[in-house]
Amino acid sequence: MKKIISLLMVAVMCLLCFAGCGSSEKIVVAEKGSAGETVAKDLEGYSYTAVDTQNKALIEVKSGTADAAIVDYVLSIGSIGEGTDFEDLKVEGEGYNSEYYGIAFRKGSDVTAKVNEAIKTLKDNGKLAEIASTYKLQDRIVATDSFDPFKQDEENSDWEYIKNKGELIIGITYFAPMNYENDKGELVGFETEFAKAVCEILGVTPKFVEINWGAKETELQAKNIDCIWNGMTIDEERKQNMSITIPYMENQQVMVVKK
Repeated sequence: MKKIISLLMVAVMCLLCFAGCGSSEKIVVAEKGSAGETVAKDLEGYSYTAVDTQNKALIEVKSGTADAAIVDYVLSIGSIGEGTDFEDLKVEGEGYNSEYYGIAFRKGSDVTAKVNEAIKTLKDNGKLAEIASTYKLQDRIVATDSFDPFKQDEENSDWEYIKNKGELIIGITYFAPMNYENDKGELVGFETEFAKAVCEILGVTPKFVEINWGAKETELQAKNIDCIWNGMTIDEERKQNMSITIPYMENQQVMVVKK
């Protein structure tokens, strides 16, 4: 009898232990449709919740409604720590695998080669590094890959379409240090200045439009925007569905937690 009671007590203790483990599962947040979401979904010991933007992911951690956020390393440089709105947050660990940013255009777009040429010009004349240094990103610049020269599509030229309307509609989301508003309400950031410099070479006016990141491909195909230029990670699925420039910046996903 005593043996049976002992076994029952052990079983109860095990159940309590498993219950405790389940209730202690932490919450991790990431932007829906982002590279961070892929990392967050695979984290052991965490329950994943999607949010609309990377900034909202940081807010969740700051407010205590999430234990961790997976965001771009480049975002963490200018958005967390001393002197920021998230000075009580920090990067935890070494981060995840390297990834690269590119600018996405409609599948088969001949504008991609035009922008590649402009990127190379800005890399060679030092302007790209100058812009990057303003936002502490100079060590992240790459832009060394080769690319096919520009050849205008005679039947369905995206470049002719953009050149004729005289503007490049750029789909963005707001997050520092890429695209954000300064104290004067002006749109600034690495991507903002980078896009302006490229558009100056192309001879068109940049027009920045805030988009829902999860619907970026739909916005592009519907011609509500002409490109996605907002720290977009290059991956195989996107390369299949869109035309993407050479990589111009190295990034990685990092975990942000409270200090």
